[in-house]
Amino acid sequence: MHRITEAARTIDVVRETDVLVVGSGPGGLSAALAAARAGAETTLLDRYGCLGGNLTQVGVEGIGWYRHEATVEGEGIGREFETRAAAMGAASPESQSLSVGIDAERFKFVADVLVAEAGITPMLHRLAVQPIVADGVVRGVITESKSGREAILAKRVVDATGDADIAARAGAPVRKTPREDMLAASVMFSMTGVNKRRFLDAVKADPQTYRDWAGNA
Repeated sequence: MHRITEAARTIDVVRETDVLVVGSGPGGLSAALAAARAGAETTLLDRYGCLGGNLTQVGVEGIGWYRHEATVEGEGIGREFETRAAAMGAASPESQSLSVGIDAERFKFVADVLVAEAGITPMLHRLAVQPIVADGVVRGVITESKSGREAILAKRVVDATGDADIAARAGAPVRKTPREDMLAASVMFSMTGVNKRRFLDAVKADPQTYRDWAGNA
């Protein structure tokens, strides 16, 4: 592999904060809300132009499909996402559980409202490309955006990238699930006019896994 040497440069520190959460998916959004509500100055960073991660950028409709009769409710901020979304017209009953399906586009606004209410500073369109490590502690991240490379410093950094990007690049031990055991990304959708019983019977008669579909792309 050919290599080049990147020239040293001075990078502007564009923000200093108590808590920096990298990634605004359900986990990162929850972490940021919890930190801000506990009184910490909190910054929420995301590579895309909206908050919500899988809820808004992928179209996965919820995080509470475990909720069925006789199950124990975990409550917490995840449940708050559903109740606020429903109250703001951004959710509807989920067909397979006692949960709700979240409207991806409308939840972008719900997330904005939650973040604004908590006093969180959102920083969007910025990809975290490198952790800033001092004395074995992650003290911030370097980002890339249309503005070039910038630095954000923090007393505490929460890696909510979903892939442990910051932790791994900082040298922390991580474990990656073998590719053949990973769950593929999916997008939820709704259909009408489908004979549900015939569909389920067909699935049982010809069960398939993601491995069966390999090579069909």
